[in-house]
Formats: sequence, structure tokens, C-alpha cells
Amino acid sequence: MSARITLSLFGAALALTVTAAGAAENVHSANYMLPHCRNFVDRKSVDLFNQGICAGLVEGIAVPGGLVILYALPSDYDKPEPHLRDLQRMLCIDAPDEATVEQMVRVVVAYIDARPARMHEDFRNLAREALRTAWPCR
Repeated sequence: MSARITLSLFGAALALTVTAAGAAENVHSANYMLPHCRNFVDRKSVDLFNQGICAGLVEGIAVPGGLVILYALPSDYDKPEPHLRDLQRMLCIDAPDEATVEQMVRVVVAYIDARPARMHEDFRNLAREALRTAWPCR
């Protein structure tokens, strides 16, 4: 076999390996995001970018004061239909105004740590569950 064919086959095999390795990592899973959240809480200065992603996701899910910004509900929100009331209940988080992003991230980390079998699930959904469990709407 010529060197050119060998090099081409090696390059193709390497490309498949790199593609498979990249596809295996789910950046939306708790497995991926939780270490960055822990580093944010522990104030470790490693991978600050992903720590910011964690903090931003958590803050975006529940802004202190109970603002829900994930979905836009209709303007007749005071008289929602039953399915919209369920959506409101599911999304509503009533974090105290004085809650910091660090406190919210701590709540999320503790919630997910208590459920290791769910680490493969979407971090955003688990974070919403954690915050809603900690600070449900009344």
C-alpha cells in the first residue's frame, strides 16, 4: 500500500474518532455542566467561561422576585385556560429578592447531587426543578 493511501486512511480514521468523541459529550447534560457550577460556587478560577454559562442559565431560569422569562404567556394572563395555569405552576419560581446567583447555583448543585441517577438529563430542566422546589410560588 502506498504512503499516500495509508496516510489518507489514517486521516479518515482520526477524523471519525474525533467526531465520535465530540458527539458523545452532551453539553446540555448535568454531567457536563455540574462541575462548572461547583467551580462557580467554590470560586475556583478554572474555565470561567463555563462557570459563567452555569450562572447565567440559573439566573435566566429564575430571576429573584419570581419573574419567569422562559416563556411568554398571553396578555390575558389573569384568566388563563387550564393548560396555561399548569404551565404557570410548572414555571413559576418565587425566589426572594435578596437571593444571589451563588445561592441559586448552590440550590441547583445540591438538588442534582441528591439525584445522581438523573445526571444524564438536561441541566436546564433539572435547574428549573431545583429552583421551583426550593422556592415554589404560593
